[in-house]
Amino acid sequence: MQLRITTTPALIGIRTQPAKVEMESPRPLLEMRWQKPQLNIEVEPVRVHIDQYECFAELGYKNFLDLARAEAQRGYQRVLEYIAQTAQDGDRLAAIELGGNPIADIAEERSYDVPDGEPITLPIPKPRFYVIGGVSIDFHPGKIHFNAIVSPVRFKVAPHRVDIYLRQYPSITIEYVGHHIDRRV
Repeated sequence: MQLRITTTPALIGIRTQPAKVEMESPRPLLEMRWQKPQLNIEVEPVRVHIDQYECFAELGYKNFLDLARAEAQRGYQRVLEYIAQTAQDGDRLAAIELGGNPIADIAEERSYDVPDGEPITLPIPKPRFYVIGGVSIDFHPGKIHFNAIVSPVRFKVAPHRVDIYLRQYPSITIEYVGHHIDRRV
């Protein structure tokens, strides 16, 4: 008797799917507003005024109105001095009983009378300076405003997958290959 035994081994199959990551990242939006700087410059020509009147007035160079006032004051003062001198001379002449020669004395005093000059006050006043004009600068700095809109990043993740399955089932086949079958038990 002959038996034929055939076996089929079990086979397994492995199916893999690699992990997948899909990422969607929209670009951020950036809004920018810009305000220009402003610069305003105003220029007025510079003018310098020099007032030397007090300096020249001290030296005797006055305008006609001040000169007329000063001369009127000086004339008034001279008249008062003359009245005082005349009254004094009259008193000397009236006191003839005291003796002496008052007329000759008065004539001699008057003959050598030298008028006093105008006094100059030192230090002479300084001139006054007045400056008109110049540069006016008005500056306003510019501004930049940013507004960023950031969108979130979106992910799609497909995890790694491994499927293990039985590709072929095991089997055992036993066959009788002879011609005679013994049916006895």
